[in-house]
Amino acid sequence: HQIQKFDPAYLQDLGSTGTPAFSLLWDPIKTPGFDLGFHQWDVYKLTPENMPMYNTQNPFGEFFYVQGDKDIQSFFGTFTQNIRPYWNYSIHYNLLNTNSSYYDPQQTAVSAFDINSWYQSPGGRYMAIVSGIFNKFSADENGGLTNDAQLLNSSNATLTGTVNLGPGILPTAAKQTYLEDYLTLKQYYRVGPVTPIKVHDTDTVAAKILKPEYFISHCFEYHYTNYQYTDASVYTTNPYTGADVPIPPFVNNFFSPYQTNDIYLAREYSNSIAIGHAVFNHPVKVNKKIDSTALSRQALFYQVFLKYSYIATSQSSSPLFDQEYYDNTSAGIEISNYSKAGFAIKGEYFLEGFNRNDYLVSAHLYVPFLTKILPRFNIDLKAQQSTPAYTDYLFYGNHFLWENNLQKSRCAEASAYFSDSFGFRLGGSIITASDLIYYDTLSQPRENPGNVTLFKAYFSKDIHFGHFHFLNNITFQRPLSDVYYVRVPEWLIRTSYYYEHFLFKKALLIQGGFDFSYSTLYYGYGYMPEISKFYLQDKTIIGNYQVWDVWLAA
Repeated sequence: HQIQKFDPAYLQDLGSTGTPAFSLLWDPIKTPGFDLGFHQWDVYKLTPENMPMYNTQNPFGEFFYVQGDKDIQSFFGTFTQNIRPYWNYSIHYNLLNTNSSYYDPQQTAVSAFDINSWYQSPGGRYMAIVSGIFNKFSADENGGLTNDAQLLNSSNATLTGTVNLGPGILPTAAKQTYLEDYLTLKQYYRVGPVTPIKVHDTDTVAAKILKPEYFISHCFEYHYTNYQYTDASVYTTNPYTGADVPIPPFVNNFFSPYQTNDIYLAREYSNSIAIGHAVFNHPVKVNKKIDSTALSRQALFYQVFLKYSYIATSQSSSPLFDQEYYDNTSAGIEISNYSKAGFAIKGEYFLEGFNRNDYLVSAHLYVPFLTKILPRFNIDLKAQQSTPAYTDYLFYGNHFLWENNLQKSRCAEASAYFSDSFGFRLGGSIITASDLIYYDTLSQPRENPGNVTLFKAYFSKDIHFGHFHFLNNITFQRPLSDVYYVRVPEWLIRTSYYYEHFLFKKALLIQGGFDFSYSTLYYGYGYMPEISKFYLQDKTIIGNYQVWDVWLAA
């Protein structure tokens, strides 16, 4: 019933809500496949993996609005309804706008929208899922403060005119826009016996229940990504030579000091086909009634799939224009067995194309443990080999140009932890990686040929006494060797303590409390406009301060 949007994902952003950001929990494992290379909005966007779907008896809606300091507006909305017992649709919308901020310019707009629907034939043999996801992000780029010492003066409610690309220097109008859309159609056809079952022994009519065993599925997906950066008059005149030179944070104007219009896009068309087998528990009667859990509890599932993708990419920064075409073919398998103790194994290998010889293998194992204290013990294993992103290899921009020869990165992770069904987690992980890509102090992509190993321990638990809740998230992470390019705080703490109570015969739930977050000292990353990357810097240490948020919600 928690109303407050408590977010334990520890982030580094640009100092204001809704700006480019990344998680401070180090995780080098990537989504397999072609990658254009822009991830500054990953923590905000909707994807097919995190898009919720519903099956409801009654229409359901949830809406959340916040008006904050500096004209920050946040809106989250969900509505879903079953049109028929076998047909549902749902809509989700996330909006986050910053119309004014602490630095001028620093306005942002975050918009993520999806609509999806599923239909299943009355007999249960055919099912179709269709969805559309539309992400749009835009942000003013100010190039950072001209002097970090300005932050020491806390009396400045606004720092207008003190940023490199702000109106106090030149009206550069620097801005980025990022679009990422998905259109998906997935269809299933199931085969298996139809068994008449009476829910009660005295029933005169038996319900016909399909017990699917084999199935075949096909999925078509269109994935569109577009990143654009623009600026104007990013130069100043050297008083001694009279030459036009770039203004910070840039050191080059390769094509024009007067205007930049860089566009990077990718269109990916994917088709995949899968064949699988599912074995379900037979319904059993308990006290002359059907045990409803036996109708849906899955005992064994496995499938194999083959996927082909066609990718069209382009980069343009006048007068340069590059257009490339790639493809990918991958094959995979998934096996799972869920009961009191179970496992899930997934694997995908790229047979040819841009990501040839890439792979991602994962395994999840669990067994029951101490039911009331530590209900479930889990082991997670992952191994990946991945091709660097397209723009890590090749980048054409007015302020940055490179063409690199990079090797594949390799990562592995082993985790052991206890968990339950209510968010409790206690455990640790070991992550190893080699040949990772990072951006150096000059904002250039570099590859480290060495290995890095990091240890991570974590605890999360909602402890409640009556109406009082103590929601805790604590993480410790530390590289086990001195690695220059891994910059993370060792301790991350995020807690929420609140009181809740129902009013008006449980028609209204009211909650109130405070959130607390803390991270230890670490070298924060710099941020470079145009390439929209977080890069290494050795001047400023951040962290070791407390953030408190008092809230009331109903």
